[in-house]
Amino acid sequence: MTHLIMPAAESFKLLSTTDQMAVIDVRSEIEYDKAHFGNTLNMPILSYAHRHDVGLTYKTEGSEAAKVLGHQLVSGDYKERMIQQWCETIKSHPQQPALIFCWRGGLRSRLAQDWIYQNGLEIFRVDSGYKGLRHEALKAIENPAPFVVLSGMTGSGKTRLGHKLRNFVDLEALAKHRGSAFGSHFGASQPQQATFENLLAQSLYHVADNYVVEDESPNIGRCHLPDLFYARMVSAPMVMIETPARNRAMEIFKEYIQAPVAGGMPLPELENSFAKNIERIRNKLGGLECSTIKQLLSQSFQFDALNEEYTGAYLDWIERLLTHYYDKLYIHSLSLKSRKTLFTGSWQDCLDYLTQLHHE
Repeated sequence: MTHLIMPAAESFKLLSTTDQMAVIDVRSEIEYDKAHFGNTLNMPILSYAHRHDVGLTYKTEGSEAAKVLGHQLVSGDYKERMIQQWCETIKSHPQQPALIFCWRGGLRSRLAQDWIYQNGLEIFRVDSGYKGLRHEALKAIENPAPFVVLSGMTGSGKTRLGHKLRNFVDLEALAKHRGSAFGSHFGASQPQQATFENLLAQSLYHVADNYVVEDESPNIGRCHLPDLFYARMVSAPMVMIETPARNRAMEIFKEYIQAPVAGGMPLPELENSFAKNIERIRNKLGGLECSTIKQLLSQSFQFDALNEEYTGAYLDWIERLLTHYYDKLYIHSLSLKSRKTLFTGSWQDCLDYLTQLHHE
């Protein structure tokens, strides 16, 4: 039987630039949860316990014995359901080659490829499996391609501006965190570190050179930016948005309060979340300032956040939090970085500059 094999480098390229294709990861759910790539479907051929038994047999008795055990463990209705799911997935994207892989491109993906072939379909097995793809991901992160850092104090609309650009890499979206004490995405858990790095690598490969990233600290929630990548961010040229504190407070109000409320989040739940996060930074704010902001916060949440008449009450404590905490952090962080400033201006001026820069 002829086995179609695709090199890991070519597979990673397809995985990073094409989202309309079938990519099946047959590793166990536990392996997938620890580390996976975007645009992949986890459709395990073996449970975690099955995988342990097959791996042990592979080490002690060799590959043929492990293959026989794999066939014995996965048989009957279970096998037929899996094959049907794999084949339906492949047929859902007939215009693109389908890929399948396991941990190192060995027994599990070869077995699945055999069964798919026996059912009249073809699929490429990724050479070296997840390990090969991971190797390519690390290369993509280490690629010293030029980029620009979009900077500006908290609430200046950096993410919103970035999404107006074709070549923006949204680090916070990849980490599912907004990068501050109030940054968790409500209802969303952050990816594991290896998964975050894989998603970052795919995004970097997709945009190639001359991309834009938002200014971040080394840690975005629990996700850590790879050391080499962050070191380049520290010295990369930057474009800085300048926005008055009140305008920035309005940006925060819309994103962190109005949007969740409009989406159905109860005001008391939102208030409790903010109060807890402010309490966490009490030592840095100072006890008196922390209590003052929490009091203003409590007063504001007595009013309807979606009624423009009460917007000012929310802006008062948000602006105070920005000027007494976040702005100081930003100024200190900026002083530690040796960056060349390419351009400084309003939100619109920075958008115009970066748009023009990309077209040059």
